[in-house]
Amino acid sequence: MTSIVYRDFPKLPREIIDAFKDLGASTVYESISKEYRCVMDPEIKPIAQDVKLVGPALTVNSYPADNVTVHRAMALAKPGDVIVIAASGLLGVMWGGLMSYQAKRQGIAGVVVDGSVRDVAEIRRMGFPVFARHVSPIGSSKMHPGSINVPVICGGVLVKPGDVIVGDDDGVVVVPREIAAEVLQRAKQREERERESRRLYDQGKTSYEIYGFEKVFREKGVQEFPMAP
Repeated sequence: MTSIVYRDFPKLPREIIDAFKDLGASTVYESISKEYRCVMDPEIKPIAQDVKLVGPALTVNSYPADNVTVHRAMALAKPGDVIVIAASGLLGVMWGGLMSYQAKRQGIAGVVVDGSVRDVAEIRRMGFPVFARHVSPIGSSKMHPGSINVPVICGGVLVKPGDVIVGDDDGVVVVPREIAAEVLQRAKQREERERESRRLYDQGKTSYEIYGFEKVFREKGVQEFPMAP
């Protein structure tokens, strides 16, 4: 494995990144063109419920079962960054409680690990956002440097440095940096439409009426009768 470290990466304006904090992962997903594969493998889950993760991706490509590169990435991370660790989905632990404590003190927004974490009870107590594929007590070596701030595959999705990571109980969505502003605009518009739908539900309307689903049934030739026999 050839290793390379870029100490920093281009970031979107803070106001764009912060605006994603008001949006759910599912809303963001629905606002991204389907030509982009943007949702990480659903096996990558939050360690604790009701956490929200938003920030630009600081990417780590780790040597299998070795987390020395993660420690270097933490030293480079800026407040608000999300550390995204491509660890081949293996059981050697990439992240734990003490690392979470350090990261929280540094102002790091959270971590996504395509691999293993441990000390989950401690991580839950401190409320630090960690998303991971596995939980395991198995340790890792610290002998083989990998790469930092290079494109990685995490959870089956290409993540580039500076892409916006949005995670919650629904999963993790990757917003490519180059389309983040337009995705944000569409997501806000979707939120407004949903607010209007709730207003109509309060008036007694149904989703079947509001969204015109009658057309689907009619076009498919569905027969309806007043009463079941």
